[in-house]
Amino acid sequence: MASLLASALGVAVRLLNRRARPATTGALALPGLHAAVEVHRDRWGIPHVYAADEHDLFFAQGFLHAQERLWQMELNRRVAAGTLAEVLGEAALPTDRLTRALGFAALAQTDLSQTSPEALAMVAAYAAGVNAHLARRRLPAEFTLLGLQPAPWTPLDTFGITRLLIFNLSTGWAAELVRAQLIETVGPERAADLDIHWPAGDTPTLPDGIVFNRLTADNLLAAERGPFLGRAHDAARGSNAFALAGWRTTTGRPLLANDMHLRISTPSIWYLNHLEAGPYRVTGVSLPGAPGVEVGHNAHIAWGATLAFTDNQDLFVERLDPANPQRYEYQGAWHACQVRREEIKVKGKNGQTRTHIEEVRLTRHGPLIGDLIKGGRADLALSSYALRPSRALEGFARLNHARGWDDFVDALALVSAPPLNLMYADVAGNIGYWVAGTLPVRAQGQGTVPAPGWTGTHEWVGEIPFAEMPHALNPACGYLVNCNHQITPAPDAEGRPYPHFLGLHWMNGYRAQRLTAEIERRGTLTLEDCRTLQLDLDSLPGRAFTDRLRRYALQPADPAAALALELLLAWDGRLGPDSVGGAVYEVALRRLVENLVSPALGPELFVRFAGGRGPHSLLAANSEFQGHASVTVFAMLDDEASPWVAQAGGRAAVLEKSLAEAVHWLQQELDLNPNNWQWGRLHALTAPHALAVRRPFDQVFNVGPFPVGGDTDTVWQTAYVQEAPYAAAAAAPTYREVIDLARFDRSVHLAPPGNSGLLGDSHYADLMPLWLRGEYVPMLWSRSAIEQSAAERLTLTPR
Repeated sequence: MASLLASALGVAVRLLNRRARPATTGALALPGLHAAVEVHRDRWGIPHVYAADEHDLFFAQGFLHAQERLWQMELNRRVAAGTLAEVLGEAALPTDRLTRALGFAALAQTDLSQTSPEALAMVAAYAAGVNAHLARRRLPAEFTLLGLQPAPWTPLDTFGITRLLIFNLSTGWAAELVRAQLIETVGPERAADLDIHWPAGDTPTLPDGIVFNRLTADNLLAAERGPFLGRAHDAARGSNAFALAGWRTTTGRPLLANDMHLRISTPSIWYLNHLEAGPYRVTGVSLPGAPGVEVGHNAHIAWGATLAFTDNQDLFVERLDPANPQRYEYQGAWHACQVRREEIKVKGKNGQTRTHIEEVRLTRHGPLIGDLIKGGRADLALSSYALRPSRALEGFARLNHARGWDDFVDALALVSAPPLNLMYADVAGNIGYWVAGTLPVRAQGQGTVPAPGWTGTHEWVGEIPFAEMPHALNPACGYLVNCNHQITPAPDAEGRPYPHFLGLHWMNGYRAQRLTAEIERRGTLTLEDCRTLQLDLDSLPGRAFTDRLRRYALQPADPAAALALELLLAWDGRLGPDSVGGAVYEVALRRLVENLVSPALGPELFVRFAGGRGPHSLLAANSEFQGHASVTVFAMLDDEASPWVAQAGGRAAVLEKSLAEAVHWLQQELDLNPNNWQWGRLHALTAPHALAVRRPFDQVFNVGPFPVGGDTDTVWQTAYVQEAPYAAAAAAPTYREVIDLARFDRSVHLAPPGNSGLLGDSHYADLMPLWLRGEYVPMLWSRSAIEQSAAERLTLTPR
């Protein structure tokens, strides 16, 4: 019955979306344009837009975004404004309460007021393009299903969506909560065993600190003797990014690769587009709701982004007045909280709307959010650079215009949040890297646990100067790699090689180790090599686990454990979707972590320790502890005196128990025959639609599920959510690009599941099969290549 209902609903949605199908051919007159705009769509539905001026270019981009992503844009602006419950009801109220407390709407207004006239003109033109589509009254089916009419788009909506992204990409506070709970539960000494550590052999992105080598006449002449200039005739970012100098590539020019790991959703977070107007020429991915390109290349430079995982947030425990909770203590005196009254409309089941009143209290450190998050307490205040004014939107607009390294750096100086690693390459042959995002200097401590807010001893007393943030230009090794791992080594007593504290929450480094080793092994790389590296499924911790099993000479008496051991020792360490050994490894490792740690923590805290969902399901992804459990348990196993291993009965006993439990679980969940224990049968990826929380909308709008390989430690990352193993429902590559600085037309990219957000459109999910096969589409650049590949042509004209 449910499937019949889903089928009928799917047909109805497709019929409703017929009217909403985007204009892709012919001519269309729109008010607000200065001159005609050409839109050439390739066969993957990617628009290549040519306009006479930048006003018309961003007007057209707004129009195109709205044609194919209007529901996504509406949803995100409501999340940012705290008005989601008005259309989705009580289930969305916790999200609205938190966004109102964080003050995204007021921050967006401040950001707008501090933005340059040039950038504001860009945003205004974009908004006009969105509204030109709204005036055509061709709404996607989601609006009809919810009985919703969208309001006109405003520049403030764009700044609100940008503000939402800034907060979601900032890190630090979730790990503070987990760490504090670990200390409270098992004590500081044992909590230290469970803290974030990095695997042996981990190499920071900048092992020698800041590196800066401009290409001078002397080293250009030296490069001429190698591949760098000898082929001038060829000249025409949870994530991975690497850049290769020309002497490490077969073209003699740099190659830049980036794959950005977030949750794959329907529609995609990103929208592929190519924009040109006069000297402004840029291609890559944009954010529906905002103008320009976030990651890609222009005629001079290419760039990619990964999360820096630097710590730009702290939690403070405030001492509230028991007699008046709107007062808090600071250095012996009582201070009044700033109180903001928020009225939130909530849609009821009967269609009636009620009003929820939220009194937001702010201290000198930030909003009190403890009542609004899992594991919080009423006196927790959040201090974050993601809750301070930011010119990030303008910074990325300038990045689109950058003509070289100096312009690139100047643009990033405006990005005070979120914390990002930006990878760089240019047509002149430079490769570089810069960490963007302002970080605090703390009077005391490192912000690892919530600090006492009433003492004044842990205040933010300054900022790391932008010029002293980690960066590199043309390192001697000829490459730069970042995979959200440690950026610089911990400083010695004299502050070398890098003096500033950046944080402790980086990812474990396995992906970076694998990429670095392969770059070193291959020596000189092709664009195809870069594609192959992005698709790598080799599991370094998987190999480390099986190496330990051999070294420990385990001889289990339990037949199930013996079977698991046999399968693991025969495994090649590759986590493909068809891998049986990979499935045994994943289940056995999780059982091992649970058997060693869970008895002391209890089920809820164990999930948080293992990297479960952050303090709020919609506004925070997995906590910064994600992916570190393997490093933790390997250290426990190697320490014969470990109390964790002792309480589990000893190393051999806990390993045998975990292996046997893995086999029993696989037999129950999959099959008695181990030949049918493929990893992809457990590890499936679905790209969920926002309405999938309501059945049967999940069967109508979702794309998937599909069996996939990988996990959180493979270069092709497909992390699973700790609360619901083993579905690939956490981070995965939402965008891949490989850019050839010798000839841009050879570059490739992909953003699944498709460029359209309209169910029934041919480009709703057409990129998903390519992603699953590890394929790409051309990142077309030259006018001749675009016209040759154009499948549809549309001309927008002034009315």
